[in-house]
Amino acid sequence: MRKRNFLLSGFLFLLLFILTELFFPEVFSNKILSYLITGLGFIFWLYSFKVKNSAGIFSGSLIFFSGIILFVSSSFIIWNPSRMIFPALLISIGLASFLTFSADKKIYYLIFAAIFSLLGFNFLHARMSFKFTVFLDAVSDLILSVGIFTAIALIIFFFIFKKKSQESGKENERNDYEKKTDF
Repeated sequence: MRKRNFLLSGFLFLLLFILTELFFPEVFSNKILSYLITGLGFIFWLYSFKVKNSAGIFSGSLIFFSGIILFVSSSFIIWNPSRMIFPALLISIGLASFLTFSADKKIYYLIFAAIFSLLGFNFLHARMSFKFTVFLDAVSDLILSVGIFTAIALIIFFFIFKKKSQESGKENERNDYEKKTDF
């Protein structure tokens, strides 16, 4: 029940902002909407990661990366954004699959991550004379432009993984104790 309420409130939140953008475009800019979508995707991913829901992890990270794509397209001048959207979507699917693999450890998520990421980079290279060093420079500029958000996200990731490793350590200690006392 709680999971359904969380999903419903997330989708209602997103629907509210999409409708606001459609009917009152002067209220929100695409940059603010991209922050909201990115934040919503991150919250959805975080909750799904805590309850070990693979579909939620994939969906949340895909929403998160879609918000980043919207942020990039609204913040930077891109000469032909239609050439960027499809490869960026493929790379986003690959990254979402990789995050799902990091939580679920099933090999087919890793295979999907490699396939979609390589397809996305291949499209970028074939359609836009993509150079990887230029891409890395652009990523560093993007991270610096949203510095506080990136710092907060990194701190949250650190605490999540630290807490998860502590919980697994405590569980292993309990299992060892039960084995010692079990005759």
